[in-house]
Amino acid sequence: MKFKIIVLFLFAFLSTNTFAQKKPYFTTGFDMIFSYGMAKDEAGNDVTSNLRFSSWYHFEKILNIDFSKKAGFIIGYGMQNVGMITTPKKGITVKQRAYSAGIPVGFRFGNLENGQFVTIGGTGEVMLDYKEKVFEGNKNAQKHHEWLSNNTTLFNPSVFFRYQKKSIYIGAKYYLLDFLNPSDIHLDEDNGTSSIISSFPKTSKLFYISLGYMGKGKSKTKKVVAPAVSKKVNLILNL
Repeated sequence: MKFKIIVLFLFAFLSTNTFAQKKPYFTTGFDMIFSYGMAKDEAGNDVTSNLRFSSWYHFEKILNIDFSKKAGFIIGYGMQNVGMITTPKKGITVKQRAYSAGIPVGFRFGNLENGQFVTIGGTGEVMLDYKEKVFEGNKNAQKHHEWLSNNTTLFNPSVFFRYQKKSIYIGAKYYLLDFLNPSDIHLDEDNGTSSIISSFPKTSKLFYISLGYMGKGKSKTKKVVAPAVSKKVNLILNL
């Protein structure tokens, strides 16, 4: 008798309730980056660095999976222009950057329905396209460019933090490995000879703050109405 009552209660519950099935959704964004390099020379001395600004070409496509109204998971792909500006010697400025392709993974916490939350995670990035410019005084820049260069750490993981309100966010990212591999910096002189800054930089940690936009996506729900169970209930009662 007790078993019949329990089964009857379950069927009655299913017949009067619906279930919400949350679907993953995509958001797309871009940002502006203010990066700063913390570099040391071959002797281990700190190298003067300048703030670097970049806004092109940056984009992200993110798949959002919400566990609840307050927590969710993200995974996606994107591309960024990151780098640093240093002054290894007086009168000499070196600009080094790379376009990276990355896969960000993280967790979101906050009010996801109202669009106010924080995201904490990490990104695995591959440095694809490297470019170097060397300025000596007022002379024209000497340029060097190559794909999958040995001048950068090819695969560089990072950790990031973001605070987002509606579609605007402010974020910070820190790369776990040196951005650059030590290499010689060549400076062509007027007489045809070349001076060298050897094995520069010895270490090169990269950090940046970003201001960005992430298009808001809404989690769609699909209501599934439980099938009528009146016949099954009557069958149970007649047992």
